[in-house]
Amino acid sequence: MAASGLAVAVWLPGRDDVASADVHGHDSAAQFGHSAFQDDFNENGLDRSKWSLLGDNGAPVDGGAQVSDGELQVDRLLRSRQRFTDAFGHAEARIKVRRENGVWRAFAVLDETGRVPQGTLETIDGGIDPTSGRHFHTYAIDWSPETVVWSVDGKPSLRLLRAQPGGPLTLVLNLATDGRSSTDMVVDFVRVFTSPTGPPTASPSEPSDSASPEPSDSASPPESPSPSPSESTSPEPTSPPESPSPSATPSATATIAAWAPFVAYQAGDLVTFAGATYRVLEAHTSLPGWEPTKLPELFAKV
Repeated sequence: MAASGLAVAVWLPGRDDVASADVHGHDSAAQFGHSAFQDDFNENGLDRSKWSLLGDNGAPVDGGAQVSDGELQVDRLLRSRQRFTDAFGHAEARIKVRRENGVWRAFAVLDETGRVPQGTLETIDGGIDPTSGRHFHTYAIDWSPETVVWSVDGKPSLRLLRAQPGGPLTLVLNLATDGRSSTDMVVDFVRVFTSPTGPPTASPSEPSDSASPEPSDSASPPESPSPSPSESTSPEPTSPPESPSPSATPSATATIAAWAPFVAYQAGDLVTFAGATYRVLEAHTSLPGWEPTKLPELFAKV
């Protein structure tokens, strides 16, 4: 089940890039209760019973991760093998990574189909989106049947209002950090706490100390303007499906819009790109780098 290319049509400004507290060894269990999953990366290498490494094409790979001094250094997509079936959960990871805007690029959840849960995304005022990669930050995800909320260093940053009640989830790290492929990431720990009846905590965890701020140095937003956060839709499949046979060529009188990023396309839609017409093979939200000529699994030339 590929995770390559997964992305969200939302742009978050990389403001308030503040170093998080040094919370290595933080006793999360005292705050959230029973741990459903934990990895402090204290072994000699990556525990393959807990994690799968995926290449940029979504296929499993052997290399790309090493453990040193209690920290995981990884330049591949990292996905948990364990599925979390409880309706409520809190996951947190202490991460250092230079990336593009969007907290989900560092730490996210996937549903049983390998996709980010469907729904509407909203940015949250006051949330931060640290992108410089100069410091560790504690990323957290709190989920319920109705919502998924991302937080950084205890400050909520992004909310997904789920279109359908929740199902089993898996974790994924280092996700499409430039919108197309993974990058170098350092992970101190990953922990998950779940409950079948209610949230493991009333609010996201906060670091035990504060640190001095640093200037923001986020990357520029995409060339094409992103939609209003309240209207953003969640991303579609991590692995493009097999291409069905294209339908007949449309009539010359049909008005066909040019392909553009940050557009929610439906199967059967027609777009033009580089002088040619393409049919959309499966519903998805387009992103920069997802041009029809690059993704034959999503577009068929007609």
